[in-house]
Amino acid sequence: MMFTFVAHPDIRTHPPIMMRASLPSTLIFLAMLTSCSDTGNNPLNAQSSGAGTNPANWVEGRDYTVLERVRFLDQQGFDRPVEAFSLLFPRGWKTEGGVQWGNWNGCRGEMVRNYVKASSPDGRMMLEAFPSRAFTWSDDAMMQQSMQMAAANGGCMVNAPFDAKQYIEGFARQDLGAQASNIRIDESRMPIHKALDEQSNNMSRQYGTDQSQSTTIATGDLSWPDGTEGIIYAGVTNIILRKPDYMSGGETTISSTAVIQSTLLRFPKGQRDEASKLLNMIITSHRVNPVWSNAYHKFMTEMSAIEHRGNMERIRLAGEQSKAYADAQSAASDQRMRNWENQQKADDRQHQAFVQTIREVETWQDGSGSVELSAGYNEAWSRPDGTYILSNDALFDPSVVFQEDWKRMQKR
Repeated sequence: MMFTFVAHPDIRTHPPIMMRASLPSTLIFLAMLTSCSDTGNNPLNAQSSGAGTNPANWVEGRDYTVLERVRFLDQQGFDRPVEAFSLLFPRGWKTEGGVQWGNWNGCRGEMVRNYVKASSPDGRMMLEAFPSRAFTWSDDAMMQQSMQMAAANGGCMVNAPFDAKQYIEGFARQDLGAQASNIRIDESRMPIHKALDEQSNNMSRQYGTDQSQSTTIATGDLSWPDGTEGIIYAGVTNIILRKPDYMSGGETTISSTAVIQSTLLRFPKGQRDEASKLLNMIITSHRVNPVWSNAYHKFMTEMSAIEHRGNMERIRLAGEQSKAYADAQSAASDQRMRNWENQQKADDRQHQAFVQTIREVETWQDGSGSVELSAGYNEAWSRPDGTYILSNDALFDPSVVFQEDWKRMQKR
């Protein structure tokens, strides 16, 4: 199957176009891109000779599909609604989502959570990017009882550490009512997270803290009794702190587990390849608004400073055992914030590693810079307003077909 994409940055002006030969009308929202580079048997090549340059012969949904950039807002955290992030979706998809703010006195790891829901026009393909989740745990009975009391009052849930594969298996069965299979570590995305983990662990060693951080990224296939299928993608970070227990002479372990990403794509049976390719196109289209990001970072930094002073006071009043718990919570919260910041900075490097690993997106160059688009295409054009077209049809020239200002791009 051949796809031709056009991506536009703003749904309020000219919509983007995604060319294709026979992309089904029901495509889901998240998965792994698969390259479609076979142009010899391309159905679009076969019918292009008949289409010529007459715009009336090019049919949306058959020859091309429009991708629109949907902007998701934070309507709670600042003085007025502001765009927090954006993603590309096929035109006609229904979308909702944005930023959710939790209780100031609740679980810090769930204080700011992004969520997205999307569905195809016929409702047969559905995407849900679930809000982040956070868990705490300790092998000290008294401390664990304190955590459970906090959880009952809106704090972080209590659970022993787990990895991404374990999360997918349990989440699919308990929350989604689905059967999970073929759960595996996503090795293509692990290098960047291993680097961030090592950076955190080096800092802990530098300050003499017995704290270790580890992240796992996994994906799995899902199936439901109604015959539908799905792909789920999840990332989990564990921060484990070990402190001396002066009362027993042993050691106390305190952990903080964060589900940093959990995204589900559900689709009709037999459409996995199409859904997988579209999923990763949308993943790589993710953009964070720097205005919102800067405001968020400033707020979290100020809040951490306030919480740190509060922690110091609680340590003074509660004694050594409370000190260990407060330090762990503060360190875990601050570390999650730094990880989130580093993740944004490393986003471009992560995309590049993704390309080099499985070659499912490629970089194209025009006069204004470079952009990553789906792999497997021989031709690309751009327009000054940020719209792109990808195609394998050498006869298709958008400047002639649409009578617009399109410039041919160069593959890097």
